[in-house]
Amino acid sequence: MVLLYKGARVSKIKRFNMKKLKSQLKIQNLFKRSNMLLLLILFLGFFLRTYKVQELFLYGHDQDLAGWFVRDVVENKHLRLIGQETSTQGIFIGPLYYYLLIPFYLLFGMDPIGGIVLVTVLGIFSIFSFYWVFKKVFSEREGFIASFIYAISFYTVFNDREVVPTMPVILWSAWFYYATHLLLNGKFKSGIFLSGILLGLIWHLNMTLVILMGLLPVSIFLSKKKFDFKESYRGVIVFFLLSLPLLLFELRHGFVQLKALYLSLTQNQHDIISGYEKFARVIHLLSKNVSGLIWGNFSLPKFELTFLLLLFIFVLLIRKKVIDKNQTIIIFLWGFIYLSFFSLYSKIVSEYYLNGVTFVFIYLMTLGISYLWQRRSLRFYGGASLIIFAILNINKFATINVNKSGYIERKAIVSEIKRDAIGREFPCVSISYITKPGYEFGYRYFFYLEGMHVNRPDSGSPVYTIVYPLNDKLFPTHKTFGHIGLIYPDYKRYTREAVDESCKGENSNLTDSMFGFTK
Repeated sequence: MVLLYKGARVSKIKRFNMKKLKSQLKIQNLFKRSNMLLLLILFLGFFLRTYKVQELFLYGHDQDLAGWFVRDVVENKHLRLIGQETSTQGIFIGPLYYYLLIPFYLLFGMDPIGGIVLVTVLGIFSIFSFYWVFKKVFSEREGFIASFIYAISFYTVFNDREVVPTMPVILWSAWFYYATHLLLNGKFKSGIFLSGILLGLIWHLNMTLVILMGLLPVSIFLSKKKFDFKESYRGVIVFFLLSLPLLLFELRHGFVQLKALYLSLTQNQHDIISGYEKFARVIHLLSKNVSGLIWGNFSLPKFELTFLLLLFIFVLLIRKKVIDKNQTIIIFLWGFIYLSFFSLYSKIVSEYYLNGVTFVFIYLMTLGISYLWQRRSLRFYGGASLIIFAILNINKFATINVNKSGYIERKAIVSEIKRDAIGREFPCVSISYITKPGYEFGYRYFFYLEGMHVNRPDSGSPVYTIVYPLNDKLFPTHKTFGHIGLIYPDYKRYTREAVDESCKGENSNLTDSMFGFTK
């Protein structure tokens, strides 16, 4: 009897161990499948952000300024406290983005193509961040949906391909949402620390993100837990460290940016519309952004229909209790703050100013599709939504017209000017432009890379003329580079002695002031 009992007991133990082993294998297989799916999404996002990387590099004034910043630090050993001046006079963007560019520029011999590598890394990190944040707040399903949307949306892909300091704004907003989530759940120590990092980054990205700061105390209040100020010291320290360049610059220059910010908020910034027209304009731009986020090539009769669709999804998610009360308040206030501020702000509003609210649209899309996917009767519609979304956006990406006036064309035209100048033994040249105001920017850094002495057109140096856009009826060109044309000098006008004399002065390409660049 004892032997039979022992045998039965051993058999039960074996069955229990087999069940445990099978359970572990299932978890491991699920984990492997999850990893493979995430890697697939990351790879797809990487491909879309690097496909035709040089042809689609829209090189212009901002990218030119970035090169001069890197050159100023590397060559002149000038540790800068500020980046370029923003569109609001007297306010500069922080230097962090430009310092991040330096190792990538050095890796590519100071060529601006290094900036593409930086934003690609940030783009891939953004995809992962959407996965991680939504997985932590909701579940892995929402993490996959959110990361997939961010990875292939035409709007977010080309946001991530822009080599500009404001590119990481959507990434910032994802982590800001996670900070509010931590605070709503009473995790004040980690929530305040993350908030300190994010608030310290605002000046380095986009000052308008300041308007979301009020969501942090609201989150603490909604948590209904006692806030211990002792838990916030780490957040205060990291905020101070990241804001140190701003504080030092303001102290050295009499708080010039603080004064400029005050004036921009209290004085008319000369927008031609106000009141309801301004409100309608902001709604239109928000609708345009969200349409670009969702539809790809397909366009509705009015952008505003997409905006209304997202509002409907928001109401539906609230009624179905997919979003709890506290989350509803945070998401509603997030959109309301942006809409109210830019409707009342007297400055002309551009689409990229509103990138800080793009997260809300991705949030609503993610939870809406997840809601469909969870219900067996509606799962088909959830899957179909993702498939149609992917087809529309990838189709738009595949059929995009390449703007042949960017990095490749500008670099080529400068190389051609150098080649011709060397062949004709011109020790220096001058450059003129036939273009619209503002389009003459974006060439100077390439002249620096080529080591050329470039003077003003009135210097007496041989004048090479860059034409954009092409108009052969009015301005016949000798050679074209994509949509940019080049007119060679009238060589007969120049003598060796006169050219040599014109080259004795300073290199204007290095010494002339540059819009947005301050030493």
